[in-house]
Amino acid sequence: MIEYRSKKSEGLPLFVDLDGTLIKTDLMFESICVLLKRNPFSLIMLAIWLVKGKAYLKARLAERVHLNISNMPFNAEFLDFLGDEERRGRQLILISAANNRALKKFAEPLKLFATCVGSDEQINLKARAKLQRIEEINRGKPFSYAGNARADVPIWEAAAEVIRVNCSRSLARHISDTKPSRDFDLSDSRIRFLWKAVRPHQWAKNGLLFIPLALAHQITDIHRLLHTCVGFICFCLVASSVYLSNDLLDLESDRLHSTKKTRPLAAGNLPIQTGIVTAIMLLLAAFTLAHLQPREFVVTLFGYWVLTVLYSVLLKRLFLLDLVTLASLYSLRLEAGAQASGVNASVWLLGFSMALFFGLAALKRVIELSKSNHAGELPGRPYKHSDSTFLGAQGMLACAFSVLIFIFYIYAEESQSLYRFPEMLWPIAGLLGGVLFRAWWLARQGELNEDPVLLAVSDRTSQIAIALMFLVLWLAI
Repeated sequence: MIEYRSKKSEGLPLFVDLDGTLIKTDLMFESICVLLKRNPFSLIMLAIWLVKGKAYLKARLAERVHLNISNMPFNAEFLDFLGDEERRGRQLILISAANNRALKKFAEPLKLFATCVGSDEQINLKARAKLQRIEEINRGKPFSYAGNARADVPIWEAAAEVIRVNCSRSLARHISDTKPSRDFDLSDSRIRFLWKAVRPHQWAKNGLLFIPLALAHQITDIHRLLHTCVGFICFCLVASSVYLSNDLLDLESDRLHSTKKTRPLAAGNLPIQTGIVTAIMLLLAAFTLAHLQPREFVVTLFGYWVLTVLYSVLLKRLFLLDLVTLASLYSLRLEAGAQASGVNASVWLLGFSMALFFGLAALKRVIELSKSNHAGELPGRPYKHSDSTFLGAQGMLACAFSVLIFIFYIYAEESQSLYRFPEMLWPIAGLLGGVLFRAWWLARQGELNEDPVLLAVSDRTSQIAIALMFLVLWLAI
């Protein structure tokens, strides 16, 4: 923390901004996300309210949405500073462009502020409108102001003391250093938080698009391979867009989760508006690129996106149907890979994938339940701790069934035509069963993270087993 302060500023009333300053997030965008999760069709109402003005929009949101204040991402160092100042007897005033109704609900539990002033239905209290209100309240006397954004520049210019919180370094350089000032948590570039939020490590799952091409023994066909690569990029873009959308809709439940609370959007390290814009841009880029692919691939990609949206807003809260949906999403990747490359995805492959990924989805829920610190239930999901045994049984049964489907495939007509020595595929069944049930054992020991699908790219034993499977496939050709 960089600090310079004069004695003249110590007794000045301190006007404090809320969005981005006291908290790392924005109440309006938080409310929009909660409202859309509750009812996606409220997007129409939001558009109508916005036409009537931003202040009107905030007023309607404050009426309909009650946020969980206790889990908001505060700027902790600045909050401690305010507590010290309040104990010294300094007058603190919370003044924000947030609606006055929402602002009062926020300020009351903190018991720090002498009063709070927010927007009404007519006036959006921001920039010069906020400065005018401060001067009215303070009767033209010197004051201190804590803010974070470019809209706060006119207020800082008029203030006797400048306090910058969670302010970008580029903006901080534009503010005069001739006044007494304090800096709290000057933010670094948000690019690394955005990169984390789009979850590039999850793109490995889209490697499933290459499986149909490989199983058809056409992986060396450059034309088919290039089309599959384009399909892979499309699915990565859509997946990242969906991850951002999910995080936006799950802000409140993620903050109750032991590990998800550190995600950039939930932790307030990435602005909600940045998440919204990025999600839209990624989706547009994906479907623009998809026009280079066969029409059926575009339809499957669109179906994948629709199903993920339905999963986010509804299906993930339905018992067992959420697991079926997750398994379907993985199988759609296989179908899309076949469509992009122009090969066939056999019913054996699709049936195998549904059983396998249902089992892995159940494993993921069991892991989440074991790590949840909320007694009796899993936030945002329809499962309780008492469901762990049932989920474990269903998941292990599905994994065993996937191995059984593979064994039947060895003697199927498709394998007889693709492999010279199909009986050599038997070791794959053993290796696959070993990898799957080792994952369940690791979960029971508490040594497996929440996404068992990524075990293949992070666990050395699993990597060796999968490499051996590919070796056996090659020998059987």
